[in-house]
Amino acid sequence: MHKKIALCVGILCSLFLGKAQAQDVKKQDTLTYYRKQIDTLDKQIIDLLGERMKAARAIGTYKLDHKIGVVQSARFDEVLQNAIRRGKELQLSEDFIRALYNDIHQESIHQQEALQATKKQP
Repeated sequence: MHKKIALCVGILCSLFLGKAQAQDVKKQDTLTYYRKQIDTLDKQIIDLLGERMKAARAIGTYKLDHKIGVVQSARFDEVLQNAIRRGKELQLSEDFIRALYNDIHQESIHQQEALQATKKQP
């Protein structure tokens, strides 16, 4: 009788531990899946920012050729408001979007000023 009970307890423990290990593997697989997804998305974000800066440099060339100042505050305000509106649709906070776009705008200015400095050199 004690042998049967011990055997049943052993089987139940094995089943429980096996199920727990399977759940740990499933959780790990899920975590790995989402981490890989984030890695892929991060690469796309950087690629898109690179493309955006390429466009900013092209605009910088146009501004230089047409003697237009680098900073166009009204245009930045328009871009920012559009981004905030879109961000809200995607459940992103306004503070986050403002900080992100202020940094993007600063890099765009930096890119355009560097381009102008290069063009002005003999």
